[in-house]
Amino acid sequence: MTRIAHLSDLHLLEPAVGTRRGKDWFRVHYLSLKRSLDYVSRRARAEQALRAAWEHGFDHLVITGDLTEDGALVQYEVLADVLEASGIPAEKITLLPGNHDAYGTAMPWDLAIAGPLARWADTSREGGAAWLDDCVIVPVSSAIPQTFLRSSGRIGGHALDHVGAIASREPGRPVVIAQHHPPYAVMHQWVHGLLNHEAVTGLLEARDNVSVLHGHIHRRKERGLYAGGPLRIFSPFAVADNVAPLRMYEVADGLLHPLTALAPRPDPLGAVCRDVEAMGSVVLRDVEAIGEHVRRDVEQLGEALRHDVESLGETLRHDVEQLGEALRSDERGPAVRRA
Repeated sequence: MTRIAHLSDLHLLEPAVGTRRGKDWFRVHYLSLKRSLDYVSRRARAEQALRAAWEHGFDHLVITGDLTEDGALVQYEVLADVLEASGIPAEKITLLPGNHDAYGTAMPWDLAIAGPLARWADTSREGGAAWLDDCVIVPVSSAIPQTFLRSSGRIGGHALDHVGAIASREPGRPVVIAQHHPPYAVMHQWVHGLLNHEAVTGLLEARDNVSVLHGHIHRRKERGLYAGGPLRIFSPFAVADNVAPLRMYEVADGLLHPLTALAPRPDPLGAVCRDVEAMGSVVLRDVEAIGEHVRRDVEQLGEALRHDVESLGETLRHDVEQLGEALRSDERGPAVRRA
């Protein structure tokens, strides 16, 4: 029986996010309005979530978008580093972009999975799929270029045609669409929702072997297509906001069945050691980066002080020469007659 792990909305930052300036500074502060701009804690949450998934055991892990805060290349590099450090084989992970991965000067998704995320491309690129024993997971991008004042999405017709072709070719095999935006209307739909959610709903109505894993809403939720119907649409809590964001599912009877999170084998000392080791490596990298910034600042400050001291010395020398000349002139002048 296939077991699927589900995480979403990591919102990873780069170590030097605090050095941003101008519009890049404004964008990342606006997008993180309700979250601290703390690179260390966001990375630690992602690492903790991946450890939890690994300890629970799964056949495949799906991470449904908002992998980064605004799609910067260095943020994808942080994601790649976190995934590699987890020890989870690349073929067991499917990654999806979200609206946050397409803001600002974001690297386009096809370039991201050809670059920093190349190891995960086979199971994450659009038009691909992860074929498991009794189901298939199909990645579908809903990310579109837009201003960071909006968070909507859209899925291309060719992507849904690809899902439909797989579902019709093997009608007895469960097909799981992995996408970021929910396939139903949400509050402030035009600004925040999937603009063509009806197309996904239509596919679910036409193919009863298709389910959806999504993120975006930062809430653990499940629903069917109609009241009393089987559950077909699922989302987890956001990794960036929650200490227990992991969702687990088993494939049975042609559908996904959510599981109550299983407690991993107690190992408090080992968990503390792993956390300290992970935090230590992150802090070491940050200290090295900060040290380099401080070194450059000290060098610049030293150069500025040297220049100021030289200028002050030259000014004082000139003033002393003028004062000496004035005193010598007074000595040569006529004596003042006493009254």
